[in-house]
Amino acid sequence: MRTFVKGLVACAAALIHPGSAEASGSLSLLTYNVKGLPWPVATGRPAALNAIASQLKGLRVAGRQPHIVALQEAFVDQAKAIGRESGYRYSAFGPSEDAAPLPASAADKAFLGKSSFWFGERSGKHADSGLAIFSDYPILAVRRIAYPVCAGYDCLANKGALAVLIAQPGMRSPVILVNTHLNSNGASRSPRERANYAYFRQIDMLSAFVRDLARTRDPVLIAGDFNVGPTAARRSYFQDHLLTPALELGAVQHICSGSGDCALDNPRDVLFSEHRSRDWLMFRSGAVDSFLPVRLSALFGKRPDGSMLSDHVGIAVTYAVQQAFARPASTIRVVMR
Repeated sequence: MRTFVKGLVACAAALIHPGSAEASGSLSLLTYNVKGLPWPVATGRPAALNAIASQLKGLRVAGRQPHIVALQEAFVDQAKAIGRESGYRYSAFGPSEDAAPLPASAADKAFLGKSSFWFGERSGKHADSGLAIFSDYPILAVRRIAYPVCAGYDCLANKGALAVLIAQPGMRSPVILVNTHLNSNGASRSPRERANYAYFRQIDMLSAFVRDLARTRDPVLIAGDFNVGPTAARRSYFQDHLLTPALELGAVQHICSGSGDCALDNPRDVLFSEHRSRDWLMFRSGAVDSFLPVRLSALFGKRPDGSMLSDHVGIAVTYAVQQAFARPASTIRVVMR
């Protein structure tokens, strides 16, 4: 398996003492499914997408913009331009329309052999992954995967995951950020058993992808539209295969819901998003930098007239960043292959 990055601290004498952490600032991350779908699949999207870019630009003018933005359903040009229009210097995009998928298992091939023409499963890829990441901080490396299985109309896009390595000022190690969009359930118009099979397999592949990236012991952040929803089967699989002790991932929404140390901005919209159980933020502290969610905000929720710029709430987390070094390390070396 290809190795994405190895964030190595080039100072063998620096000892790590968890009890000696020192604050090194904060990092904020927005996840937002912007419904950047083309006409006639969706109408009125150019104006809404321009409004999203304008609002992010306004937050930047006020010094309140999220440092990093992870978008889903950024299919059309206006959606892909949100980062540039709102002042982000660095960007990366997910698997293209023709990106080769990961290898399919024998069970996957049997599943694909029963694909339906009527629900778009045999029509080929008509769009890329719709994934985008915009950052105020340098993106050092990019890795992408495309899922080999899908169900229903979700098969029209090349769903997958996008991972980037970000160098945040003040941190001893780079940050790995993974953005994904998993197969929908009812919206795919596929029978539930097919939609769930694709969903479970995509989680399997995402879990393996994150596990491979996490071997570097750099901090890991995950954002995306996970399409968990209200069904017990999806909730259980999400919990048992992503929020596992092996991956060491914490779900920001779970932590902030039960912690008085995590402030909620626009709590009504935050709780509405949590109830829908689609847009998730997860994290794992690294060997030399640790994260603690201290604020959860609905930056894009319901407007005064009750309307929304997308059919999802844009959720942002602010992490307090701490370092666990006894004394400073000299450099960080990033190796790609």
